[in-house]
Amino acid sequence: MMREKIIDTIIEHQQTLVDNLKKTINTYETTTDLDEESTIDLDDQSHQADVQDRQIEMNEKLKMEQDDLQQIKLLAHLKSDELKEGALVETDEAYYFVGFTSAPIAYDHKKIFGLSVDAPVYEKNQGKKKGDKLELKDSQQEILNIY
Repeated sequence: MMREKIIDTIIEHQQTLVDNLKKTINTYETTTDLDEESTIDLDDQSHQADVQDRQIEMNEKLKMEQDDLQQIKLLAHLKSDELKEGALVETDEAYYFVGFTSAPIAYDHKKIFGLSVDAPVYEKNQGKKKGDKLELKDSQQEILNIY
């Protein structure tokens, strides 16, 4: 139950990122839909090119965020009693969802962090279980549960 609630929070957060990027891209598309014939001012053309460049960047970011959302949904079905891909690790200070990277997400007086399997901290902690110490860059946290 706890795992599902936390993963639902992660999915909702990621979906919000995707939705916001789509809205931003839509705004850029509206801005760049200027009639080429009526855009004779060089400043207007330069501005339009800048907006198109930002739109391309936003489309790339959207693709990354959509890929992350798919990854989270796949990982949601993996459960473990040790620290490995798909595990949700609870410490006294935070939650760590193993298998993707994200900015911290606030949840129930703690934060949820994504922990990439490519990160050195993952390699250092892989296979740890409840009661072990999670070794982070500057600290150690006791693993209270792994869902």
